[in-house]
Amino acid sequence: LGFEECNTESCMSKLPSNRSFLQCHSMLDVVLLLDGSGSLTAEGFNKSQAMAQQVVAGLVGGDAAVKAAVLVFGGPETEVALDKCVGGNLTNPPDVVNDCGMHWVSHLSNDTATVATKIGTAVYPKSTTLTSMALGQAKTELDSGRTEAASVVVVVTDGEPMSQLMTTSAAEALKASARLIWVQVGATAPRQEELLKTWASKPWQDNHIKITDINSLPTPTVVNGVLASMCPDVQ
Repeated sequence: LGFEECNTESCMSKLPSNRSFLQCHSMLDVVLLLDGSGSLTAEGFNKSQAMAQQVVAGLVGGDAAVKAAVLVFGGPETEVALDKCVGGNLTNPPDVVNDCGMHWVSHLSNDTATVATKIGTAVYPKSTTLTSMALGQAKTELDSGRTEAASVVVVVTDGEPMSQLMTTSAAEALKASARLIWVQVGATAPRQEELLKTWASKPWQDNHIKITDINSLPTPTVVNGVLASMCPDVQ
């Protein structure tokens, strides 16, 4: 499968002089997944949180525009909880919040301004990283979305999930019906970076964003780069 280069003009040329951040005017159902694992650190989470607020604030909401959802994900803290979260026992399903560390900030909503505000109130879980379940949660959320809207999932993470095998499976299942973008933050092992690229939608060059300096996450350069990557119509 080959890809042709297109839309090479910088999106920043579309930015009016009275704004620092781009706005997305496409019809999208967007799920933003924020890593809340201990490895990210409180500072890393706070910077990711600030970036997420700016990204969602740049999504123009509406029934014919963007609907956005945000999930802060951690993972189970005990072996018993892990078994419940990944075991698939339908007779004793896990509590996705208390057992598995999945914290919905907002489900799909066209009130993107309110969703952006809610992101600022999210608590840092400082736990493990059950990325596979977060991807599954995003898929379930989008399954109830709009058939006429394009589906996009953006994962902000520092990398290492609890299970590479389960994350690979969850990513492939999600990519069958949605575009999957990974925003890699902070120092990440080269091996893990290569995995993120394989988990991203193709071509990975359009769906993998590497941000080494966590302090730059909330800046216009980074936020506009994320918006331009996820949204066909930015202004």
